[in-house]
Amino acid sequence: MYGHCLRYAGNVEEAQDVLQDGFIKVFEKISSLKDANSLEGWMSRIFINLALSNYRKRKAGPDLIEMEPLQEVLTDKDDDIPQHELDPKLVLQQIQKLPEKYRLVLNAYAIDGLSHKEIASLLDTTESNTKSILSRARKIMRDWLNKKDNKK
Repeated sequence: MYGHCLRYAGNVEEAQDVLQDGFIKVFEKISSLKDANSLEGWMSRIFINLALSNYRKRKAGPDLIEMEPLQEVLTDKDDDIPQHELDPKLVLQQIQKLPEKYRLVLNAYAIDGLSHKEIASLLDTTESNTKSILSRARKIMRDWLNKKDNKK
C-alpha cells in the first residue's frame, strides 16, 4: 500500500501521512468488505482514493491545464518505448518528477487501471483532459527513456 501512496504523493512525508490515514480507514471500514478474497483490491482502492482526495484538498479545487485538443489517443501499446530492464526505483523517481496532474493521471490509468471516466470524476475534470494529460506524461517518460538509452 505504501507503493500506491508514494506514487501519488508529492513527497515521502505526504505518502507516509496518506498511508497512516489509509490504514485507519481500512480498520474503520473492514466490516463493509464482502469478500475476503478481494481484500488487496479493496484496500488499494481506499489508498488511491485517499491519495487523490488529499490532492484535491491540498489544491482547494481543480488546477486545469490548458491543452490543445488531442489528435490521436494513445493506446496501451507503446511500441516506441524501448524494451529493456529498468531499475524500478529510477522509474519511480522519474514519475515523481512529473508535474503533479501528470503523475496522478499516469498512475491512475497506466498503473492502477482506472478508466478516464473514473479519473476525470476523481480529479473533477473532463475525460478528454485526462487523455491529453496522459499523452503528455507518456511523452515525458518516453523522452526520459530515450535520453537514458542514448547515454549507454
